[in-house]
Amino acid sequence: MNQPRAVCRRQFLARAAAAPLFVRATALGYGAPPPANGRVRMGLVGCGIHGGGWNLDQMFADPRQQVVAVCDVDANHAAAAAERVDRHYSTMLGRSYRCDVYRDFRDLVNRRDLDAVDVATPDHWHAAIAIMALRAGKHVICEKPLSLTVREGRLMADEAKRSGLAFQTAMESRSIDSHIRLAELVRGGFIGELKHVKVLLERGNAGRGNEEFTEQPPPPHLDYDMWQGQAPEAPYCPARVHNTYRWNLAYSGGRLTDWGAHLIDLAQWASGRQLSGPVAVEGTGVFPPRDAVWNTATDFDLHYRYADGLTMHVWGEVPGIKFEGTEGWIMFRGWRQPLRASDPKILDATIPPEKRLHRPRTIIPRTAETVGGEHLDFVDCILNGGEPYAPAEVGHRTATVAHLGNIAMRLGRPLAWDPEREEFPAEPEANILLERPQREPWSLARIDSWLNVG
Repeated sequence: MNQPRAVCRRQFLARAAAAPLFVRATALGYGAPPPANGRVRMGLVGCGIHGGGWNLDQMFADPRQQVVAVCDVDANHAAAAAERVDRHYSTMLGRSYRCDVYRDFRDLVNRRDLDAVDVATPDHWHAAIAIMALRAGKHVICEKPLSLTVREGRLMADEAKRSGLAFQTAMESRSIDSHIRLAELVRGGFIGELKHVKVLLERGNAGRGNEEFTEQPPPPHLDYDMWQGQAPEAPYCPARVHNTYRWNLAYSGGRLTDWGAHLIDLAQWASGRQLSGPVAVEGTGVFPPRDAVWNTATDFDLHYRYADGLTMHVWGEVPGIKFEGTEGWIMFRGWRQPLRASDPKILDATIPPEKRLHRPRTIIPRTAETVGGEHLDFVDCILNGGEPYAPAEVGHRTATVAHLGNIAMRLGRPLAWDPEREEFPAEPEANILLERPQREPWSLARIDSWLNVG
């Protein structure tokens, strides 16, 4: 393999413009045939705590899915996931079952017998794997937050739209009964005209049992160069990877993008702005030193304004959300907690059919902590048609709001934003932060070369 090198912004844009980013899968010799025997053949990329735990649990619970391949750059994670898959299907089928195991996602994605790919990697790998899978004719469910940068999110959303394939941003919020009701009450005008939204997110960078910062050689079971992917080369230490990667700006956006994918999304949806975004952002944040392993904001206080005057305040506390209107308010405080309102009659209101929002075929009670409605909705759309409740465009717009907050905090000044052009007017320094230099050989410009169309 050639020595990786950084790609400057101008080179990245030139390559991205030159590459056939929006080629339909069928034009490459692929397609999306109906799943054999009505069962969706799944490949899982990313077998860590969430992918090898929550995501496999959802696939096992749905008999319409069959996991045929798993992939992870950490051989231990891949082996553990494969063992779970083999044990589950061997028991279910009453015979020995063996899924295929990969270290390189390109080998899994190029399998012609796959119907769909579940992308459960760290955030900085989402775009490359999801776009490649779409071009290979696979439906995609991709973990939240959808993107590492605004530009990557736009490429993913456009690719998904042009492919005609199902693309689900893996956010369970829109399948939870109380969240659906909250959004319908707000959108339906039951608190009057919406004026202000308060979004409370988790704060701090959690150790999660992975707090070893000593630089050391990568373990032999981890392909650390591929784990880093497009991100700048950095010395290995356990606290940099796996379940604490989210606290480094090279790989993610911290609590703001992590929890924002749930609660900022709910604000966008309930306010009717899920396909757009704010026009202004400002705020402050508390950042560790930029060269620290964990360098995302540990606290934040952000203010957004939308074109029609709606305002939104986002800060770190106990997760929750409150919608304030001219005739009352509605809220919850604490993840999946009961709804509260300024007047109990608001909660008892009947939602007429014409004011109902997109409801998935399977709606999950807020108390059912082990069920992921995002996965059920994804498979429903593959088998029955229609669009998932959180398609790539929605996931991109939600992540963008969080990215804007990180950019405003880093620059330390108010910023105007154009949600249609997706740029900061007259702010070249801010526009540079809408994307990142990409380390070779993992740039998005190389995706077509990874496809095996022979």
